[in-house]
Amino acid sequence: MFLPLHDWLILTLTCLAGAVSPGPSVVLLIRHVSASGAGVGAGIVFGFCHGFGVLFYAGLVAFGLASVLLVVPGLFLGVQLAGLGFLLWIGWGMFWQGLRDPFLAESGGGGSRRLGRRLSLWRAGLDGFLVAMLNPKVAVFFTAIFSQFLTPHQPLTMRMQMAATAWLVDSFWYIFLAVLFGMPFMLRGFRAFAPRLNVVMGAGLMLLALIIGGGVLRGIYA
Repeated sequence: MFLPLHDWLILTLTCLAGAVSPGPSVVLLIRHVSASGAGVGAGIVFGFCHGFGVLFYAGLVAFGLASVLLVVPGLFLGVQLAGLGFLLWIGWGMFWQGLRDPFLAESGGGGSRRLGRRLSLWRAGLDGFLVAMLNPKVAVFFTAIFSQFLTPHQPLTMRMQMAATAWLVDSFWYIFLAVLFGMPFMLRGFRAFAPRLNVVMGAGLMLLALIIGGGVLRGIYA
């Protein structure tokens, strides 16, 4: 038994609206597509793994486990602080790379290029998963959305459908962006201004982390 088509379409569009909202995930996606040797492949892996990070929280909410995260302030705060640390670390890395101008002509044999590609794909997947996983506000988002469709005795298939919808919508959105950003004219633009983009995007990520951190501190001491 599944959600009625009308309800499922509303859920899908709502999940899409959440996915397309700009944030640090888009910055990291651009970085992996434009800077890695894997190009679009890295972006696709990023999008797929980002979807799994979203699926983690969507599944928690759909199966009623998110209440543990939301009711235990220390756990929620811990994940928030880990996410802020991740953003600061990634932002500083991009900022420093931009200052050092790492986008030089590649050298070395085919073996080193293949190894670099595998490392790029691994790093893209890890970053995609962590940037979603270390954002507990995703659980708040899905709690607000899924609460409109969840009922106490709802069949397991409906709950699985809701979590899967969130996962697929998020994954396909970022995969679409990866293909878009990986188009030749887009890549040429990114790579032509790569050092400056890294500096700007890295500084933006660090600033965003500090702004979020300020909000977290205000919430603690309010």
